[in-house]
Amino acid sequence: MLQPHQPRPFPLKIIRLHRHPRWNFERAARRGQDLHHLPLDIFILDPLFNYLVAKATGGQFLLRIEDTDQKRTVHDAEQRLFQDLEWAGIEWDEGYQLLLCLRRILMLLIFPRPESRRPIWPSQRTAIYREHAEQLLQSGNAYRCFCTPERIRDLADYRSKLGLPPDYDRTCAHLSKAESDDRAAHGEAHVVRLLVPDQMPAFNDIVYGLVKQRRGSSKTPRANLGTVNGSLGSYEDPVLMKSDGFPTYHLANVVDDHLMKITHVIRGSFVNSNQEWMSSTSKHLVMYQAFGWEPPKFAHVGLLLDRNRQKLSKRLDSVGIADLRKRGIFPEALTNFVALLGWSHNVGNDVMSLEDLTTNASLKFTRGDTVVDSAKLEYLQKQHALRYALSAPSSNPLHDLKNLALMPTLKLLDQICADQPGRFALYQSIPSTAHENYVRDILWADAKQYTSPIDFIDRNRYFWVAPTSEGIAGSMPALRLHNVPSIAAQPSPAALTPFFSNFAEISEEDWKTAEIKSWISSIIEQATSRSFVELAQRHKHLSKEERDSARKQWGKSWNKLVYQYLRWALMGGMHGPDLAETVRILGRDETLKRLDEARNLLLARAEEEKSLQRKEDDSKSASGGMKVTSDIEAPKEENDFVWDAGENSPRNSGARRS
Repeated sequence: MLQPHQPRPFPLKIIRLHRHPRWNFERAARRGQDLHHLPLDIFILDPLFNYLVAKATGGQFLLRIEDTDQKRTVHDAEQRLFQDLEWAGIEWDEGYQLLLCLRRILMLLIFPRPESRRPIWPSQRTAIYREHAEQLLQSGNAYRCFCTPERIRDLADYRSKLGLPPDYDRTCAHLSKAESDDRAAHGEAHVVRLLVPDQMPAFNDIVYGLVKQRRGSSKTPRANLGTVNGSLGSYEDPVLMKSDGFPTYHLANVVDDHLMKITHVIRGSFVNSNQEWMSSTSKHLVMYQAFGWEPPKFAHVGLLLDRNRQKLSKRLDSVGIADLRKRGIFPEALTNFVALLGWSHNVGNDVMSLEDLTTNASLKFTRGDTVVDSAKLEYLQKQHALRYALSAPSSNPLHDLKNLALMPTLKLLDQICADQPGRFALYQSIPSTAHENYVRDILWADAKQYTSPIDFIDRNRYFWVAPTSEGIAGSMPALRLHNVPSIAAQPSPAALTPFFSNFAEISEEDWKTAEIKSWISSIIEQATSRSFVELAQRHKHLSKEERDSARKQWGKSWNKLVYQYLRWALMGGMHGPDLAETVRILGRDETLKRLDEARNLLLARAEEEKSLQRKEDDSKSASGGMKVTSDIEAPKEENDFVWDAGENSPRNSGARRS
């Protein structure tokens, strides 16, 4: 794995990002959404790959605003994009870059270290592009096209009806140089087109190897289609200079790349039936050859697909950066998630900070498209939350759990309490000055399950309000020992509840996690010992190995039952953080209150069941029914695990301290 101080296979100095979500802005506008809802694959994937490789190679990350398409420029869009980049921790060294195009384009460049982060605006470099377009005209590698937009549109419509690609028919390619120059000199509107050869050049791609230009379904080259119902053949002659005097991406990209001494280009590609950017690469190579320039090396990365293998950015509900920020996704969780899309690493652990990603970045991209699994993002969110909770507070607010999760959660809790007074009675009963510490304790205890403020609040609702009596009664578990001998007696409610009632013996001063955990362990040990003693008395023939095995199994069964009871009584049966830590956070008074209510409900339910059983027995007796007795008589209920508050209580049990 390359390290920043080691020699590089190529001397990268700057990475350039080409990106303008033109299609996305248009789609968002039609949907009435904010213009900065950028899909995951369009916005973060491309700049992240470039940023990581640039930093891993000791280079710089340059952003340039490609503003050559003035009609598609969106007011204030750049600033919003910059804010999202900064939020993700992707900092640029110089300039801004925003490409007006539909697909991903990533560029690695060699460039001297800039003196400042001055912007680079291609719209202020139009003279340079016109000069290079003129060179292509003079060399015969380009020609002026005077066709009106209406004719171009009609031609495309006509060809579409014939099932042909919307290419140009080279009507103006046959104009003499004198006529072309004269019409242009008189101000006639025109564009400049590249004259592509019949056979497009092949190139060696870093990811895919040798790439040759794919042809359409016809076995006949487009340039040799001849006349079809009056229309000329099909030619992929892209526009280089528009009628408004601004260059298209194709010309500006190639010229700027050469002048900035680009060595490597990384950009997205289609690897399905349409190889979009790979075909564009061939057009760019034609221009490099026409200018006599050395082209850079190319690496094409796949697209991001949804679970149905549909292009992610084509979906109506494609996830945007603004959506993820609003949901509370951490910047490092997102960059970690995105970096794993289409990138192969040898780290051995998928959970990586931005610094880890930078250290291990490489050009080892996977071939083909990548299916995006949102479950992976949720997993990484939890892992980074746990990592932050276990680490010292960071001075970087983008890597600090207090800033990323605690404060947003407090804000949402206060908003809910203001909108719905009384909904979170327990939380509101706590002094407002103690709210932050209270929520902090819960968040740090539950960090490994944290995904977002709203999910955190919902999943830990028993910390904000006590479960209702109806909820406790409705979630009452069976409270039975499992995987024990069938002849063993099950603990009755009257015998079970005294264990937990004695939590009151823990003082307020001792109400700490370690003390509570010790108390829970002592309950399990006491119950296990009683069960084992009873079993041993009934089966005196058991060997030592059988006794040890039985005791171990009883311990597991009682451990499960005790934890099940406490989670039911305190949390309504919900899952949550470590049980002892949950008891500590709830506090002594709230815990005892909930245990008392659960005990009363359990005993009341047991009494109801007894009453029903007596009525059923009386009914059978009155109808002449016969009572069937078992050969093995179970212990009487009043003798089942009767709590002895004396020497065998948890407070006095030696097992509690073991």
